[in-house]
Amino acid sequence: MTAIDLERKVRQHDNDISAVYTMIADIQNTQRRHTNRFDELTEDVGSLDGRMSSLEKRTSSLEAKVDSLTGKVESLEGKVNSVDGKLDQVLDLLRR
Repeated sequence: MTAIDLERKVRQHDNDISAVYTMIADIQNTQRRHTNRFDELTEDVGSLDGRMSSLEKRTSSLEAKVDSLTGKVESLEGKVNSVDGKLDQVLDLLRR
């Protein structure tokens, strides 16, 4: 190997090493962007968790109210059926 070949080889290695450092810097920048995005997503998920908890509370409250209304409707249904029966009795008496 001649001095020129050796010098060319050294320059090539220097260029290769420089290219590797450039790639490493690019990778570090990408990782930094990914880390920032993951942090943003973590905040978003935390916010969504709070909103979901609020929605669960509201849903539970609405469920209790619907159950209460169901009981009231069933009570009214019983009363209407009772009034209907009494009305039938009155009509039967009037027809005699």
